[in-house]
Order: sequence, then C-alpha cells, then structure tokens
Amino acid sequence: MDDKVKARARNNAYALLRQRPRSIYEIRNRLKLKGYKDELVEDVIVSLKRTGDLDDERFARFWVESRMHMNPAGDIVLKYELKGKGISDAVIEAALTEKAAKYDEYELALSMARDRFERLKKLDRRKATKRIYDFLLRRGFKYDNIRRVVENLI
Repeated sequence: MDDKVKARARNNAYALLRQRPRSIYEIRNRLKLKGYKDELVEDVIVSLKRTGDLDDERFARFWVESRMHMNPAGDIVLKYELKGKGISDAVIEAALTEKAAKYDEYELALSMARDRFERLKKLDRRKATKRIYDFLLRRGFKYDNIRRVVENLI
C-alpha cells in the first residue's frame, strides 16, 4: 500500500473528526465515498481506534449530550439517530441510561410543552392538547410521559 495514499486517507479522517466527533460507521462511509479501498479504510479505522481518536461509546455520549443542550429529544428519537450513525444497540442503551441519570424525561417534556402551550392558548382546548401531544411525540418522548404532561397542563 502506498504510504502517500495511506497518509491522505488518515488526514481525510482527521479533517472529518476536527469538524465534530464521528462514529466508526460515519468515518468508514466517508472514506469509502472518497474512493479509498476497503482494506485501507479498515487500516485507518484500526489506527484511529488505537490512538483513541475514534470511539463509538464516547461518540454516543457526545451525541446525546449535545442533543440535550441544543435541541432536546426523547429516547426514541435519540435511539433512531444513533442507529443511523451505525452505533450498536448495547452502546445506545448505555448512552441512554447515562442520559436518564442526568435528565428527567418527564420534566424535560413538561418544560417544552409549557413553552408550546403558551403559543396555543388562543386555540380550542382539544386542538391545543392534540398539538402538544403530537409535538412531544415527534420529539421522541415516551407515551406515558406525554400522557402525564398533557394531564398536568390541562
């Protein structure tokens, strides 16, 4: 294998990682899109894992934490997003368990619903309730938490 090509592939991977942390799956796909051979891609991934620059557990924690700060979502949406980034079920469960220790999903849903409810006060009560319910459902909150939030608001 040509050392220049290997160095270029590694530099491409580092450029992607400088933008934001990434999963192994994302790096693999991006390098393949750039036309690197599978053998070279796997070689780069192994070396990035060895140096600690590529770690799916750390990536999953980062993703969940940044989502909770920027654009909070429930476990259902977070699980779907992490799955799409090639994260294994065990790693996803660990990240969501860690999130559950830091954030109360019910409280989060309630505060988001309150903000939304203020804008819907002019609407008919049933319509407002339906919109709150749909809003929280789209955000990936669990059904029992949504029901409790809606009952609390009404």
